[in-house]
Amino acid sequence: MKPENADTRKSFFLERNAVPAGRSAKSLPDMVAEQMLAAIHNGSVAPGERLKEELLAESFEVSRSTVREAIALLERKGVVERIARQGARVVSVDAGEIEEIFLIRAQLLGLAARLFAANAPQELMDSFKLRIDQLERLAADPATTPADYGHASITAQQFLISYGSRKRLQTIYESLSDAALWRSVVRGKAISFATRSRRKESAEDWRRVASAIMARDIAGAEEHAKSLLLRSYRAAKESLT
Repeated sequence: MKPENADTRKSFFLERNAVPAGRSAKSLPDMVAEQMLAAIHNGSVAPGERLKEELLAESFEVSRSTVREAIALLERKGVVERIARQGARVVSVDAGEIEEIFLIRAQLLGLAARLFAANAPQELMDSFKLRIDQLERLAADPATTPADYGHASITAQQFLISYGSRKRLQTIYESLSDAALWRSVVRGKAISFATRSRRKESAEDWRRVASAIMARDIAGAEEHAKSLLLRSYRAAKESLT
């Protein structure tokens, strides 16, 4: 007996040229989870889309038990959820969760900026300033895309987090950055930087952060970093509503 129509369509991973995990030397569940996560992050697999074990097993040339392990890995990351009597699916867009991620990230980035302003050697501060100079050039250039600016902004955040924070803070921040909703809805589409005026506003916010850091203004660096992400949230919220 053939599966119903929803199951007979070609697997989305086959359609998107998945690498057969059964032919790789990597851990099979990790390999499958890695490719599934990439498809979710780049928007190829939509929020709310069901993950059918049989189709995934065929796509990756692995057993269904391997697929179940891969799905469990993604479930622990908060990327996939299991619904009673429906199975696993990619988490759906939740405006409340996106707000929560923004607010937590704002606090963490503020702390990172504070630590960076207090402890970073001058050469790292100069390197950070160069990144902000680049952000301002991107914001001023009408050819800059939201994705281009968004990538540069994320890179600046990662610089502060990597060099100005404790390891646990960095781990928490990176886990939030890896959240499916954040990657596919906010980061992947750069909805916080959809307009040129918004990109200019963001660059001005970054300049305030950099100025406070260069002046060793610890409290100012923290507050300006928080404000930067809160403004990004307000811009994202407008795009989501």
